This record gives sequence, structure tokens and C-alpha cells, in this order.
Amino acid sequence: MPENSFKNNLPWTEAHEAFCYQHHIPPAAKTLWQWLMMQGQIASEIEPDLSEFNAWVAKVRGKSYAHNYLKKIFDILVSCRVLQVIKQYSWKITKLLVRPLSWLNPPKKRREKKLHNRDSSYNSPPSNDISAEQGLNSSSNSITPTTAEFEELERQHEILTACAEYQIYFDPNKRTTRHLFEFDISDVRLALKHFVKRGGDQSIRDSQAWLIGCLRECYWQDETFGLSGFIETLKSWFPSNLPRDY
Repeated sequence: MPENSFKNNLPWTEAHEAFCYQHHIPPAAKTLWQWLMMQGQIASEIEPDLSEFNAWVAKVRGKSYAHNYLKKIFDILVSCRVLQVIKQYSWKITKLLVRPLSWLNPPKKRREKKLHNRDSSYNSPPSNDISAEQGLNSSSNSITPTTAEFEELERQHEILTACAEYQIYFDPNKRTTRHLFEFDISDVRLALKHFVKRGGDQSIRDSQAWLIGCLRECYWQDETFGLSGFIETLKSWFPSNLPRDY
């Protein structure tokens, strides 16, 4: 399916974007959700093949997802109730239905009607339950994130997911995780590959601290810095205009 026609025919709205933001759905899982929406009618049974999705991703993205990661993003959509699995044939072929957004959002609670006496109906203070309900429905909880905020959240999700592929799990709510978000995803992937070369979690005790240190010091560059690189660096580092009597 061409990318342009995919975007034009996609029944995707700002409410879907907000749902992804609220439930921390990473970009890859969102793309899978969008692709599944185009495989049949919403809320009707379909039998998609994830290998076909991966082939489509390879054409659009230039690189397909690893099978383990593909399973993870599928499970994310299931855990968020976006997908309802009816029958699992294999890891890549499943009978399922894509739930409409109206099924995903919780129904609004109806306030219980209470009978009051005429003398007390206007004098009684609001109950704690009503106050709590008003707090939940306040404008602070319904603010739609800006495009820049959503893109930054997607970037952070991509970094966290890349680390999770190597069994390095960062808590996004901790302040120390902010150090991880200071780096680009390309550098994070280089650091993760170097993490494997150094023996992974079997050789490195504190994987999170090591990874951030690796990103700050670019440990992976040490491997490529051999004798020839050392000599070239000395040439450029040492001043060329030396005095005659040196």
C-alpha cells in the first residue's frame, strides 16, 4: 500500500494521538495500530499477518523491526485494549479485532440522584465524592499536548524501548532518567551495541549507570581508535609551526 494513500485513507484523529500520549504508546506500536486499522473495518474480525506489516515497514522506514520487538509492540496494543485477540495461530498470524476509540475511553460516571428535603437541598455542602469527580474532570487533565511535546515524548519512548530490547529498563518517572534523554537515539543504539560487546548484564553490574557513562564518554569510539588513529590524532594535535631551535 503506498504511503500517501495510507495516510489519506487512515481514519486517524487527534483523539487517537491523545490516547497514545496518555497511555505511553511508542511510535512503532502506533504505526502498527494505524496499519491494522486499514486491514478491515473497525470492530470487525481480521486475520493480519505481522510479517506483511514488517515488509511494509521495511519499504517505508528502510528497515524492518526485529521479531522480538514486533511481538512487544503488538503486546502493548493488547495491554492497552486497542486489540482484542480472538485466536492466536502463531506469533505473527492472529484473529483479532481493532476496537474503536469509543470502546477504549471509560464511560462517564453518572451522578447518583439523591432525594433531599426542601430545606436542605440548597444548604448542604458538596460531598467529597463530587469534589473528587470535579477534580478528575478539571481542565488540567484534558489539555491536549502540543505537537512539540508529543514529538519529544515519542523520542523518549523510542529511547526507552531501545534500552528495553537489551533488558535495560529505565523508569521514566525518575530524575536520573533525564540524563538518558539528553542523547540522540542514534548514540543510544551505538552505546547499546557496545554494551553487548562488553558482555552485557552478565559482565556489567549496574547497566543503567554504565550506559549513561558510555553515552557521555563515547566508549564505543575506543575500539576503533588504534595505532593509526593515534598517530593521525597526534599530527593534528601537535602544532605544525614549531620554532627553528625546537
